[in-house]
Amino acid sequence: MPIEPIVNNWQQWRGGLAEKPEVIRLLQGGCSNCSYLLKSGDQHLVLRINARDSLLQDGNRSNEAKIWQAASAAGLAPPLLYSNQQQGILVSTYITDGLPGKPEANQSVVDHALSLLERCHQLTVDVPSLDYAQHIRRYWQQIEARSKPASQPLLDQRQPMQELTESLLGAGLKSALCHHDPVIANFVGSPHRLYLIDWEYAAQGLVVMDYAALAVEWGIADAIVLARAAIEPELLAMAKTLYGYLCALWLELRPGA
Repeated sequence: MPIEPIVNNWQQWRGGLAEKPEVIRLLQGGCSNCSYLLKSGDQHLVLRINARDSLLQDGNRSNEAKIWQAASAAGLAPPLLYSNQQQGILVSTYITDGLPGKPEANQSVVDHALSLLERCHQLTVDVPSLDYAQHIRRYWQQIEARSKPASQPLLDQRQPMQELTESLLGAGLKSALCHHDPVIANFVGSPHRLYLIDWEYAAQGLVVMDYAALAVEWGIADAIVLARAAIEPELLAMAKTLYGYLCALWLELRPGA
């Protein structure tokens, strides 16, 4: 998508910009979306252009702006300045500080990340729940619709993972607003002040799935997570297995897979 027509509408954006933003550079790190660093006067912004091959549960990002605004108001996310779902763009304030090279090795950063998830789970936003079983079925429908067959290891997991998902959903676990994608790249800021970005997978869901994803993506020991969250060890282990399976399905559908 051409950048210039988007930037030409800058006066519709919030944030009291003093002048038309200029494009500084392409930002690295996104696996799905394409993001650019912009500058308007003394302000730095992020323009995100959403991927069109979205694998989101509802096929769109209709609730992301609502959730991001609530998270920003609670101090969990950078300010959201503009969102246009039809154009597939989102503009937010750019957080300039960077995380250390291995944030999982810094206990204060890990504690901060866990606190952000805890505060996320306290948000009250009227959005649908993520149907994990349906989400998996949708992945498989897309896998089966293509000419290339799924890998054998993934096929071998299909039935056991269906049974595991049913067991986890039937365990009476706590539900709340979850980010569902707490990879390291989605935490920006400094060790003393972190923010969460990219809320497109956020929805009502099982709190254990956020903790499982964080443990997997950050390489955090189960004991650290269990000390902060009221979760049974075996349920956390199940959630981590399910998260790994969801990631494998997602990777199977990426271009070039």
